[in-house]
Amino acid sequence: MKRIITALFSLMLGQPALAVVLTTEGTGPHIEKINLPATASVSSEGETIKLSSVGAGLRAKKVVFVNVKVYAGQLFVSDLATFKKSEGEALGSLKAQKAVAIQMHFVRDVDADNVQKSFKEALKANNINPDDASVKEFLDAVSKGGEAKEGKALTVLGTKMKDGSEVITYETTSGQATQIKGGEGFIEKIFAIWLGKSADDGVVNLKKSILK
Repeated sequence: MKRIITALFSLMLGQPALAVVLTTEGTGPHIEKINLPATASVSSEGETIKLSSVGAGLRAKKVVFVNVKVYAGQLFVSDLATFKKSEGEALGSLKAQKAVAIQMHFVRDVDADNVQKSFKEALKANNINPDDASVKEFLDAVSKGGEAKEGKALTVLGTKMKDGSEVITYETTSGQATQIKGGEGFIEKIFAIWLGKSADDGVVNLKKSILK
């Protein structure tokens, strides 16, 4: 009953009953007929953190001999001035960010196993152990999160907490959000998927587009 009342109250306010990790505003780049936002914000420990768009690009995956379009990815950071837009420095510069997010707008349906497989390949390319406790918990959340649906956005958000810990929030295209807590460097480990050593040419091109 409490859940029903909460959902009805949310609908009365014009808000979704499920969690929305990022609040986006404005009009940014257009990719594959997707209107991406200009800015975003997130609430963390009672504080609203403003996020600026670094850039965006298209993620494609080669299947047999054909490049299949998967999603339009957009990167946000809390301090654009300290973010290094170079391939060798981008990942390390996340140390100076209070919050960072990547939002993936899918242009096709992708099942949970393939989303997890793609992330795991990228982690291994960066010598990150997928069995590390926090990383494994993240991959489990991806597996349990279900299919990434065409026309919907999937969000990965990293926030640094006052106690020194780092939290990754994984929000599925259906709006279900899971938080995973880790130690120092956890955000860099997960965001190596997009900003570290690229696992395939599709991620290479996405990274170049985001950082140009």
